[in-house]
Amino acid sequence: MPDARFYLTGEPLSVEAAADIAGARLVQGDGGKVTRAADVGEPDIGEAFVFGEKKTVLALLGGRRVGLCLLSEKNAAALALDGAVGVMDSPRLGFARLAAHLHRERPVDGEGVHPSAKLGRGVKVGAGAVIGADAEIGEGCEIGPNVVIGPGVVIGEGSRIGASASILCAILGPRAVILAGARIGEPGFGFTPGPEGLVRIPQLGRVVIGEDVEVGANSAIDRGMLGDTEVGEGVKIDNLVQIGHNVKIGRHSLLAAQVGVSGSVNIGAGVMIGGQAGLADHLEIGDGAVIAAKSGVISDIPAGEKWGGYPARPMKRWLRDSAALARLAETGRLKKNERD
Repeated sequence: MPDARFYLTGEPLSVEAAADIAGARLVQGDGGKVTRAADVGEPDIGEAFVFGEKKTVLALLGGRRVGLCLLSEKNAAALALDGAVGVMDSPRLGFARLAAHLHRERPVDGEGVHPSAKLGRGVKVGAGAVIGADAEIGEGCEIGPNVVIGPGVVIGEGSRIGASASILCAILGPRAVILAGARIGEPGFGFTPGPEGLVRIPQLGRVVIGEDVEVGANSAIDRGMLGDTEVGEGVKIDNLVQIGHNVKIGRHSLLAAQVGVSGSVNIGAGVMIGGQAGLADHLEIGDGAVIAAKSGVISDIPAGEKWGGYPARPMKRWLRDSAALARLAETGRLKKNERD
């Protein structure tokens, strides 16, 4: 459910009106209402609207009570649901339309510190900083010049926010260090094709950061689409790192400069990722794994293993493959010289 500290929600809609806004044909259920967008993993979606496309998501929907579920014709015929069902070619597009109609991010209003913001004892606020409505800043925090802290944001005690950083839709634990120019809580990179081009899927989640986390200069951590992007206790993130929406990073992991992590990746505790490595979406990286610099990771990595290369593979195999390629290249060069 979108957190009311960060998002404004419109009046409830009848399922008929909601289906019309989504562009869906209502094939089951009427007379009900929808009040919010939801992830299918939430325990109560009785008055929420959701969509289903992937098998893993459809498996979570079977037999459940739902306000409105957007499905393809094929999936609607195969899935038993208690609630309203809307059918359309692209359920994801319908969800995007409906979410954009019902929810919007609270704007950052005004200049300086909003009267409703709560600042703890000893907080220092630099010149040109903006702190939004209902934000909570813990004791002893230092807010640098030209920082933007959005409505409802919570920052734990003893944290330091560097110059020109921005923090939206986020909850930070104690002693966070956010270096200059970092962007926390901006919308995740979510789009779906529509009749007139790409349509943005509203990003209605949060960023939740544990205690003693450091985020490097000009790094970005996107908020979740519906759930949270989570950064665990003691994680250290270097400069120019990109963390996509709904990523989970376990405690005391380390990400070097220019790492890129795609959406919905789960990174375990104590993981080390070398500079410029890239991770494809929806991967599982086990506890204590090590990923070499410049690696391209496109498959899950078991706990404790060391991987490298492009595409990434176990370290010994990557080194053996690299040596074999070098020998092959050298053999080819020698044969060419002999012919010449």
